[in-house]
Amino acid sequence: MRYSRLDLSIIDRLISLLGQSKINKSKTSTSILKKLNHIYTDNKNEYSKIVDLYIDHLNSDLMTNFGRRAHICLSLISLNEGVNFSNITMKDSVDIVDPLFVIGLPRSGTTNLHNMLIDNFNYSGLKYWKLTSPNPIFDNNSLDTLARKTRSLLGFCLYRYLVPSIQSMHKVKMTTYEECWHFQKIMFLCYNYVIQLKFFEFGDELLNVDTSCIYKQYKRLIQQSTEFDKVYALKCPDHMMFLDSIDKVFPKSEIVWIHRDPYDSLISYCSMVNSVWELFFGITDKKEVGQFVLELFDRMIKRTISYQSKNDKIINISYNKLISNREKVINELSEKLDRKIEISKKATQSNFFKNKYNKNKYDYRISRDEVYDRLSYYNDNFSDYLK
Repeated sequence: MRYSRLDLSIIDRLISLLGQSKINKSKTSTSILKKLNHIYTDNKNEYSKIVDLYIDHLNSDLMTNFGRRAHICLSLISLNEGVNFSNITMKDSVDIVDPLFVIGLPRSGTTNLHNMLIDNFNYSGLKYWKLTSPNPIFDNNSLDTLARKTRSLLGFCLYRYLVPSIQSMHKVKMTTYEECWHFQKIMFLCYNYVIQLKFFEFGDELLNVDTSCIYKQYKRLIQQSTEFDKVYALKCPDHMMFLDSIDKVFPKSEIVWIHRDPYDSLISYCSMVNSVWELFFGITDKKEVGQFVLELFDRMIKRTISYQSKNDKIINISYNKLISNREKVINELSEKLDRKIEISKKATQSNFFKNKYNKNKYDYRISRDEVYDRLSYYNDNFSDYLK
């Protein structure tokens, strides 16, 4: 039995008995490519290799029967949302100010920093329900908001059932400002699939195609917002892989990179990755989880350092200093971003600065020294921000 949960084990076995273990590659590939060509009209037929890689990986023996079927179903549902979003007619006259992007390793304080920027500098943000349900349903704004929140809530309840431990690690509400990968997944070209499916080949191929098309969709999302005239702050660790693409679409964007001790971030993130892997792969090898996250961090940091070597627009922030002297950091950011401090009356989300992410149920068999040795160049470049 590959699952520790009885309900998932039963479903996994039923899928096998019904002869539905594998995905029809030809039929599914054609369906996905048709949708992608509809969304990315300027990049037609560019994604056949990445789609083939995706389906072959799902059909590999790594995946459980349930994990395979769950991911393809969720992926196709999200992709249909992306097709509908691409059909929305935008007003060409709507112009926006290039957003600010918050980046950093997973579990390094990006959520806290993101909320703090919105609360203290009058940035606007994309809430969970807007990211996961971007398509209008009704003309009436109040009714439309209620319907889209309800649809997002139903999807979230399903996710909580499938991965019940996630909410204790990263609390999500329909009205919290959330990570951009929730929007990326409806566009399929989602780096988070690398993490969900322990699938670096997907990410490698993603970097070989023009990913600026993803950020053109972000621009459309902001354009249809009622606050399109405000500056948006967008947050996701995955942005670290696509900074060049961000520059193509948002050349005047600003970037804030928060730094935290990579071992503390890694151990915390291992728990999250392990919970997701248990859904798609069943019982996991905890050492494999630790090594995967270390490789992921290495790739993210190197990619960002490479970008930073050619650009001086990144503002670096220390997680520890943000916790110990938040007011000072806010004042420094005000100066560097050239924005007045305007504390929101609804500033309720940025008081999360508690070092609460280090309790772990499992031992991922990776030492602090091993992480420091692998990422020694990170400390060499950013020691002032990692203290």
